Amino acid sequence: MAIMFVRAQVISRGAGRNIVAAAAYRHRTRMMDEQAGTSFSYRDGASELVHEELALPDQAPAWLRAANEGRSVARASEALWNAVETFEKRADARLARELIIALPEELSRAENVALVRDFVRDNLTAKGMIADWVYHDKDGNPHIHLMTTLRPLTEE
Repeated sequence: MAIMFVRAQVISRGAGRNIVAAAAYRHRTRMMDEQAGTSFSYRDGASELVHEELALPDQAPAWLRAANEGRSVARASEALWNAVETFEKRADARLARELIIALPEELSRAENVALVRDFVRDNLTAKGMIADWVYHDKDGNPHIHLMTTLRPLTEE
């Protein structure tokens, strides 16, 4: 029997975290925190990145859908988390919830992607939540990092 691993955490400014940096690390790319004017680059480990998606609920605001149009997943993620950074004013703001979930090694990559898509659809986007997720596989350790916003996103 396979042992399942799940870790949940909140990414918050109070803990000294930056959500754009967190997204850049997970997407294994360079992102800019527009508010702070700081760039974060985590291209090392790019070979671990197997798949990435930004899943939106049907009722996602138009500005977020427009931010996704014609952009790579990483650029859409950068736009999303910059919007969260801009909106949250408190120095100790809670910015996102993250789940790290181990995936079954017995499944192929395509099967694991389908499994995660079903989980995201049934448990997150169907309930109006946004899911920014990446699939990493380092040395036979397939897992996802799934980040969600803590507040509903609106047109405002």
